[in-house]
Amino acid sequence: MLKGIDISKYQAGINLSNIKNAGYNFVIIRAGYTGWGDGESKAKDPNFETFYNQAKSVGLGVGAYYFTIATSYQEGVEEAEWLYNNCLRGKQFDYPIYIDVEDDTGGKQYLRKAGKNATTQGIKGFCETMEKLGYYVGIYASDISGFKDMMNINELTDYDKWVARYGSKPNYVTEYGMWQTTSSGRVNGYNGNLDLNEAYKDYPSIIKENGLNGYSKGAQTGSQITNTSNTSETVYTVVSGDTLSGIASKYGTTYQKLAEYNGISNPNLIYPGQKIKIPGSSSNYEYKQIYYTIQSGDNLTKIASKFGTTVNQLVAWNNIANPNLIYAGKSIRVK
Repeated sequence: MLKGIDISKYQAGINLSNIKNAGYNFVIIRAGYTGWGDGESKAKDPNFETFYNQAKSVGLGVGAYYFTIATSYQEGVEEAEWLYNNCLRGKQFDYPIYIDVEDDTGGKQYLRKAGKNATTQGIKGFCETMEKLGYYVGIYASDISGFKDMMNINELTDYDKWVARYGSKPNYVTEYGMWQTTSSGRVNGYNGNLDLNEAYKDYPSIIKENGLNGYSKGAQTGSQITNTSNTSETVYTVVSGDTLSGIASKYGTTYQKLAEYNGISNPNLIYPGQKIKIPGSSSNYEYKQIYYTIQSGDNLTKIASKFGTTVNQLVAWNNIANPNLIYAGKSIRVK
């Protein structure tokens, strides 16, 4: 687990060097927004460039978010394109680019008045456009008033979740990569309350290895299983797309046994880079996972044939909700 904060112009003057020295690893910066004093126009957060440069200079990982009022697919597309052209282009981000799904904007409640279906379409337009542009995208909202009350979460399973819930862990959203634990955190480096966050995935590795968020594509293979000694215990290193049940299936065991053996309290929450001990196994080999970057004109049938696998296996490995909808530039596991 890594610790981070999220900030906007309201935290002007924050000392990010002190935040880093206090043990924090990343910062998610508001890049832009629609509304909030600017009518329905799009605007860049006036402190975005300063925060970005300062965070990079002190070695903090950087992500970004955009406050949305999109209530149609096309409006989501337009927000994503504006964000890319005005804020993201030419920069590198170690953490996801999030769409911030909240109300309200000057009391107008665009999203709530439009309803779940319209808000969900806006989110899809934003997220699909950001993916086409080569970004790792996620959705930010509160556990209940956001994810439960404002969107059809079952239609958004492909996207990472950043969940705000204070006082206890999220319980409506069961799979998430980041948890906003409080809005009243205190950290040396800023004289005021801060949003504090916990990240459960190794986002910088995922993003850099797959050439996302402005980074060049890294290595496409990696050793995922190592034998620790001549004993009967094997250690598996989790990669993006893995589930505990999937790992258990590889070794002829159950996810319940793996959870108990490794002290995992939530079997639905594992993260890339995490070490999973496999009890009673005696493998003494390396298992390599291979990734492929989707090209224009590809489909899953063609990719499956190229790598000697099946469409169903590709869907399972990559948690693909719609096998007929894949995007050029996205990296998927093929072996």
